[in-house]
Amino acid sequence: MKPGQRKFRIVGSGRPAQASRRFAFGRPGTTPPRNDGRQGRGSLIGGWMFLLLLSLGAYVASRLPPPEAAVTGELRGVAVASDGDSLRLNGRRVRIEGIDAPEIGQTCQRGGAGWSCGAEAQQRLEGLIDGTTTRCRLHGHDRYGRELGLCEAGGRDVGREMVLSGHAVSYGLYREEEALARDSGAGLWAGDFVRPQEWRRSQGRAEEAPHRVGDWFELIVQWLEDQAWKIAKEFVGA
Repeated sequence: MKPGQRKFRIVGSGRPAQASRRFAFGRPGTTPPRNDGRQGRGSLIGGWMFLLLLSLGAYVASRLPPPEAAVTGELRGVAVASDGDSLRLNGRRVRIEGIDAPEIGQTCQRGGAGWSCGAEAQQRLEGLIDGTTTRCRLHGHDRYGRELGLCEAGGRDVGREMVLSGHAVSYGLYREEEALARDSGAGLWAGDFVRPQEWRRSQGRAEEAPHRVGDWFELIVQWLEDQAWKIAKEFVGA
């Protein structure tokens, strides 16, 4: 058969076939509407799962024992408070390990009014060590050349008492004591305050690094707990 003599036969009614809706991608009116309610529920569930993972990580980490630091010396005698987390003992400056107190000059809010939380923290520390012998087990120095130590006065752990009374916060140690102070609304927790580390940063002061290598771990756990509380507050307020 020659090319010019080819014949074609049309099968069907002759009307153009309609495209199936299942394959009509990109055409107006064929894209199914989004299920905003389903997406909203998915975001909510994802947020709660993230909160659960943060809380679980913080709980597991809090069960692990803190690393021990090597003792480099010991001081004993009558001490004087320099501020809320450091003192002078036998002519040497000692920074109390594991806590962070408001700085002298730092103010906080309580009952709708400001109060000198830094000065009150110094007074609280002075009350703990006044009239008794203070003993500090030393673990090296901080970046400012101060001795780092865990101190006792009158048979009481000074750092622990400062955090329990709400005049200092945990800074690598005493996280359970901070939780107790927060739940009871003691000291700083009776109102609003900025953590001393954040306040120093806002004032352009040098940041104070964790006292020991192991303290990084404690601070990471604390950060996880803070983030978990923030997420919980956002969901409650939503």
